[in-house]
Amino acid sequence: MTGPDFTELLQRHRKLLIVVFVLIIAGVLAFFAYDKYQRHQNERAAVLYSELTDSLASSNDATARVSAETLIHDYAATPYASMARFYLARLDIDAKQDGKAEEQLLQLTRKADLPKGMQGLARSALARLYVDNGKYQQALELLQRPDAAFAAVDWELRGDAEAKLRHDDRARDDYEKAIANLPASDPYVVYLQMKMANLGVS
Repeated sequence: MTGPDFTELLQRHRKLLIVVFVLIIAGVLAFFAYDKYQRHQNERAAVLYSELTDSLASSNDATARVSAETLIHDYAATPYASMARFYLARLDIDAKQDGKAEEQLLQLTRKADLPKGMQGLARSALARLYVDNGKYQQALELLQRPDAAFAAVDWELRGDAEAKLRHDDRARDDYEKAIANLPASDPYVVYLQMKMANLGVS
């Protein structure tokens, strides 16, 4: 293609080229604007999270609850929102609002983009809540595949649920698996052995 031909081509499609150029510029500006917005959101969420932990440390539960709820509702796209759900669940349990705590923990177990280990921790916490509230079958369903990182805790919770359901053999198996996931010198092994010894004792 000669120089004049190329010039003619540009002239013929100049409107389209202008539109494409404008769209590219708009896209670049939008990207940087969104990136700046995300950084601002994370910075603000970090400040709120710090306020949340400080409030909890000073036993100011009312302020901690406000910070946690703000993180969840206004900064849901940040990792701080997920961590806030844990604290809010803890506050709800302390306030005897187990239904609200269950909903917070359920939200966490359903999220696939949590930091490593957080989903397993949420599952264990929810299973404990179920066992404490007599929802033994729900605890067992939740812990069908115990998390490797929390294996000892999860197998113990399964054992507790099975024991409450009077499934002593299953409970014993679960407690044995919990012990197998602990160091032999761990003092908690003795506690689990006591649970096994008490199976079937009214």
